[in-house]
Amino acid sequence: MPANPSTTPAFRWMAPRRRPFATGETWGHWLRWSIQWLGLEKRRLQADAQRVLALHQEWASWDTARLDVRLTELRQAFRLGKVAGAAAQRRLRVEGLAAVSLVAERVLQRTPYEVQLLAALAMDERLVVQMAAGEGKTLAVALVGAMNGWRGMPCHVVTSNDYLAQRDAELMRPLYERCGVRVASVVHGMDTATLRNAYACDVVYATSKQLLADFLLDQIALNGRTGTVRRRLHELQQQGGCSRTRGVYTAIVDEADSVLIDEANTPLIISASQPNPMLSAAVLAARSVVDELEAGRDYEVDPRLHHVELTAAGRDRVAALTARLPPVWHAPERRDDLVRQAISARDIFLRDRHYIVEDGKVQILDENTGRVMEGRTWSLGLHQAIEASEGLEISHPSKTMARLSFQEFFRNYHRLSGASGTLQGVRGELWWTYGLLSFVVPPRLPSRLKVPPLRAFTSTAEKTEALVREVQLLHAAALPVLVGTRRLADSEHIERVLVALGLRCSLLNARQSAWEAEIIAEAGRPGQITVATNMAGRGTDILIDADIAHRGGLQVLMFEPHEAARVDWQLFGRAGRQGHPGWAQGFVCPQDDLLVRHLPLWAKPLLLLSERSAAVSQRVLPLLVLLAQRRSQRRDTRQRKLLLKRETQLRKQLSFTANGVG
Repeated sequence: MPANPSTTPAFRWMAPRRRPFATGETWGHWLRWSIQWLGLEKRRLQADAQRVLALHQEWASWDTARLDVRLTELRQAFRLGKVAGAAAQRRLRVEGLAAVSLVAERVLQRTPYEVQLLAALAMDERLVVQMAAGEGKTLAVALVGAMNGWRGMPCHVVTSNDYLAQRDAELMRPLYERCGVRVASVVHGMDTATLRNAYACDVVYATSKQLLADFLLDQIALNGRTGTVRRRLHELQQQGGCSRTRGVYTAIVDEADSVLIDEANTPLIISASQPNPMLSAAVLAARSVVDELEAGRDYEVDPRLHHVELTAAGRDRVAALTARLPPVWHAPERRDDLVRQAISARDIFLRDRHYIVEDGKVQILDENTGRVMEGRTWSLGLHQAIEASEGLEISHPSKTMARLSFQEFFRNYHRLSGASGTLQGVRGELWWTYGLLSFVVPPRLPSRLKVPPLRAFTSTAEKTEALVREVQLLHAAALPVLVGTRRLADSEHIERVLVALGLRCSLLNARQSAWEAEIIAEAGRPGQITVATNMAGRGTDILIDADIAHRGGLQVLMFEPHEAARVDWQLFGRAGRQGHPGWAQGFVCPQDDLLVRHLPLWAKPLLLLSERSAAVSQRVLPLLVLLAQRRSQRRDTRQRKLLLKRETQLRKQLSFTANGVG
């Protein structure tokens, strides 16, 4: 349980650090990069991992009392942080990890492998590590988390979702408590008192959205006081404090590519509901105007950029319908903006892809995970426009109270590291954005996952038929099958087709997220069929028995490619974990969203040819997928850089806090 505030030290606010490439730090970062490029860092870390293993074996005969004494000595040494010299610090890190690994063996009955020790050492030196699927990132993160807990500064372990935050904190609690480290998880919906209790612990598991939201709420409550002394004085004036967090110092990011890259495309905004009857009337009127407009004739839509442009005929048509709008919206520029927003709500933001409707409310879907984003709304009237498009009651719009990009937030941490199974294509961005070097941990066991080339088809119907036929064959062989889709609607359509054929299957998408653990626990059984959006299995192993492994392991079918190849591999990596056999097959057709949205104009004729000829489709589409994924990744990288630049400029212009948020 989280520690009682009455028995814990006073909250210690950690002020944000300087930027990764701020003056005076640049040469140090480039020196680290050069050392890694020469391979010196890898050899040093491997030598340290061998020393940890040797100490682990040497101390294995110690009784509980002797181990407790050594843990107390190490905890005090880490807390004081006064070890002089790089060699002494390196020795302390090795001894600390050896002790924690011995605790893991005794209380968790899990002896850390060399690859896990190597990953923990790298993360403790502020590197992002790439570990093969199933190699044990959760334990590796906990090992380094325990050592950071000894340092007495706030340590945040960042997970992909609330379920994993709660699961991992409870799973590793015996390890932390045996090491004298207090651990808690923070999830959406906690009250302020519970949050304060949780953040009082040495190690806190939470999502990036939760951490950033609490950080911003603290800024609002404390009027932007980020300085340690001024913040503490303000809390004393409030008689008990009003902050939730203790500031930012250490962050260990699980699934680092997802959190630091994929989820960093938009800033997080804290807002408050504010009645605006004029806006409610305007979005309803705009919906009636848009109902009389025709795509291609009155407006053009670019779904890639979420951009709508009215044609000359469209502007004339809208002008003729101006009387339907409230008077304040009659000015041409404001009128056209309102209409474009209504078109976006109807034609760009799609139900069961970008959002779902439950209990008469629009709930936003995270496109990276397929989960509902609790408590989140679109800004600038878009949310109300979508409600109008769906015929729902119009909610009150929100007024922005604070905002910060995820890049800016994570750059505030003094110590930032992480782990992932897929860092392909994002190592450069991690370096330039966060000053993070990546380290590839060699796999403990060779991969036995088989991934044949993409199977290409001429239409979505043909592709669906082939996928269902493949599921039937694998089910008949009593093998477990995982079908991965990008859209909620596709997962439900495939489920209906399978059920119509008499095949019982489990469906996992945003509507069933509460049962994710149970569904995943069943997914590895003989003949089990699981159909899921890309939320499936992230951070959760699908376990198979020896008989299934002997007959080929888990079988993964990907209904369509994702916008980044590494996300395809996140799905494929559900199979073949921990050296087990596995098989993964991707399907593609010319109508797939990736190809429609991200191919250049000169490649569009090739899509038309692929729709007419199966032979052309099989030759051309796999190459077009590679091209589209590269273009998509480049666009997303540019978008994130632009967001970071814009947010940094906005921060300077608004002077968000007395000494800046970061």
